Amino acid sequence: MICAFLSAALGAYCAIPYIASIIKGKTKPHQFSWLVFSIMNGIVFVSQFLEGGRGSIIVYGLFFIGSTINFLLSLKFGVRDSSKWDKMLFAFALATIVIWLLTRSNEVAIWLTVLIDIFATSMIILKLRSKPHSEAPWPWILATAATGFGLLTLVGKPLSILYVRPTYGVICNIVLIGFIYYYRRNKKAESSELTPLES
Repeated sequence: MICAFLSAALGAYCAIPYIASIIKGKTKPHQFSWLVFSIMNGIVFVSQFLEGGRGSIIVYGLFFIGSTINFLLSLKFGVRDSSKWDKMLFAFALATIVIWLLTRSNEVAIWLTVLIDIFATSMIILKLRSKPHSEAPWPWILATAATGFGLLTLVGKPLSILYVRPTYGVICNIVLIGFIYYYRRNKKAESSELTPLES
């Protein structure tokens, strides 16, 4: 119960600094990515609920609300086509959603959302390569903690499909945070090399 509460609290809170960062112009949300995240989180929430998930899925309900808000804000403050691969990755994500609709299987849906998430996250990573400061790391760190506590709510339960999404969520967010800092460090190094040496 405590883990479920912490997961929900962090899941709700992590949206606040991200939204504030968008409005202040510090974060440039990727339109395609957040549209896909919104659809995907809705699928995850419903699918995990139908598979028996309860405490572990609260965070995905909150992520669905947060990602929908982020998508709507991205229409005014965001970017798209930040790399030549964006349209292809977006098409792959939508095609995967269509496959899920055709199968109508909750277990298949959960596995497919992992694939959908990979496509959507790849668009953000490609954006970071050219705009390393377009994503704030702190909201993603909070999202990682929220997903991690969601995973802990499953401790003691038999190993099942319910473990897939929260486990993947923790790994994916950590990878994304790593790319944020990696590309920022590279950008800083490039800027230092371009700065003329003082005599």
